[in-house]
Amino acid sequence: MFKLIQYSFLSAFILFSCNSKSSHEHEETSDENLISANETLQSSLDIREELLEVEKQLKEANFDYVEIKEELKIWDKDISEVPGFEHSHDDEVQRKYHIHNPMKEFSPEEHKLFQQVMHDEITEISSRMKRLLAPEVMDEDGV
Repeated sequence: MFKLIQYSFLSAFILFSCNSKSSHEHEETSDENLISANETLQSSLDIREELLEVEKQLKEANFDYVEIKEELKIWDKDISEVPGFEHSHDDEVQRKYHIHNPMKEFSPEEHKLFQQVMHDEITEISSRMKRLLAPEVMDEDGV
């Protein structure tokens, strides 16, 4: 009986070790497209993090930015992490904004292109939101 229990624990340990190793290997990638995609994603997340404060300022100034807010919601639903870098920012930067969307089933090249499109979109949204806070726009609206 003792040998059976010992064998069961040994089997469980080996299974756990194999799963842990394959999971760890998944977190490290040398694919240049995925590395580039992750760098672009991190830049997008930095911009999105800044927009949390811009949104707060727009609300305080009573600006109507419903159209931009809807675009931001769509962006939030579409953004996804890059394989091999899941939650990689957790160790480096403590963000308020986090991604919880399912990862896209893309090739490394498609991930790179997707992240660039998403970065372009969040950059454009950011520019439009910040433009609303510009002094000349605020003066026009009587704020």
